[in-house]
Amino acid sequence: MGSLLTTAGAMRPRELVRSAIRWWCAELANLLPQRIAAVLATGRPRVVVDLGATGCRLRLSDPRIGMDISETSPEESVTTAMAALVKRHGLDRADVELGLRLPEQSVFRRDIVLPAEARNAIDTIVPQDLLRRTPFRAEDIYSDYVSSAAPDGRVAVRQWVTRRQHVQQRADELGLPADQITFVEFGADEAAPTIRLARKPTARQPLRIAIAALCCSAVILAGGLAALTYVRQQAALDRLDAEIMVARRNAERVRTMVEQLRERRTTLSRLRLQRSELPGLIDVWDEATRILPRHSWLTELRLTEGANARGTTVTLTGFSAAAPSLVSIFDGSKLFVDAALTSPVAMDPIEGRERFSLQARVRLPDALKEATQ
Repeated sequence: MGSLLTTAGAMRPRELVRSAIRWWCAELANLLPQRIAAVLATGRPRVVVDLGATGCRLRLSDPRIGMDISETSPEESVTTAMAALVKRHGLDRADVELGLRLPEQSVFRRDIVLPAEARNAIDTIVPQDLLRRTPFRAEDIYSDYVSSAAPDGRVAVRQWVTRRQHVQQRADELGLPADQITFVEFGADEAAPTIRLARKPTARQPLRIAIAALCCSAVILAGGLAALTYVRQQAALDRLDAEIMVARRNAERVRTMVEQLRERRTTLSRLRLQRSELPGLIDVWDEATRILPRHSWLTELRLTEGANARGTTVTLTGFSAAAPSLVSIFDGSKLFVDAALTSPVAMDPIEGRERFSLQARVRLPDALKEATQ
């Protein structure tokens, strides 16, 4: 995967587009019936003749339908055996390319690297470079090449060269016309180099063009229909999203109003309960006046309400002849609880009494206790 990404990264945008088109065509051919795929395919069937010690080996391959078969025939009947092989598989001899397989020692290979700017002139540069850097003459050789993108962005070219006399000699041995041979392979390896001797323009049949146009139009229509369906669905989803947002805002607004009303109702109920049950300032004043001894009097009475009803406290400041005894007196009251002196008792020389500061918590009625629990 890493090498594949590196190769793709080194390719130019034009090469990436071409590779994508080739992949798309191959995938489309796999989806079509075999007969239609064969008509649309750009490759041509070919026969490779290999002269061996036991006779001639004929290999017929057709990339359009994935056919690859081999058979052996005597050396003296190569032409007849080849014609029979082609006819037996429903092919026309004129549509089949003829090639020879020569020993690997008959080919010369060289590698060159060209700048990226020479990409569009490789067909001209590579033959000229061959004649300039090697002792070969153009009329004595056949040559071919393949190019690919190098990792540094330049163009890597691999070129093969063979002498014409090797091809002519093998064609004479097999009794084949040299002008009918279109390519030459070298070595026994399946990935052996190939030199194309002639590049014949292939005329496209009207039927192939029509089928290709129909397939392309069908693909375009299918793509347009898919795009239209997607656009419509997306528009419907956008409308639903907008409606959901509006409904969500309305629901949040209603929920906020309900919560506010609930809080107001709770607050109102609490106020009503406190007003009806919680002792007020007058009640505290009356009770303090009732239980306070005659030798004691107040200079300040302060009622403090806490965060809840249980936190209401009363603070009393004044003078008394027996200030410590006031704690038990207030604890025994039906209105006060948890009485305690908040500061040390000090004798006032002017009043002749003990100055005190006492704090007690207001006792809640039983009904109010149950409501606050």
